[in-house]
Amino acid sequence: MSGQDSQASNTPSPLNAIPLVARTVKLFGNPTQLRLEPSYWEALDDICHREDLTVDELCSDLKDRLDSQSRRSRGNAVSLANAVRVFIVGYYRKAATEKGHDRAGHGRGDPFVSTPFDLPPAQPAKEG
Repeated sequence: MSGQDSQASNTPSPLNAIPLVARTVKLFGNPTQLRLEPSYWEALDDICHREDLTVDELCSDLKDRLDSQSRRSRGNAVSLANAVRVFIVGYYRKAATEKGHDRAGHGRGDPFVSTPFDLPPAQPAKEG
């Protein structure tokens, strides 16, 4: 896999929303900088591990598909970073099951449960 050139500070932002991290990926052997949120890099690494691919291989294939789609539609070009995000969401949405949502606590009126934006339970006020 490619080296990691982190440009984010080590201090987390509010609610764990961490700034973008830049990594160099090789698209068809050519180094290209890609900036994603850390959770997307983790998801991309997990997907590549599951699919027995390197990040470079997956991103090259995605770029090829993106270029092909763009030529066919003659539409506005989409950045590779946006395409990676859409791919990751689509990959996990296809894998999501009712059983998995239930285990995560979803569907109970709090869409933030089991996400990086889940707030810790409120602490009772101390007497004294």
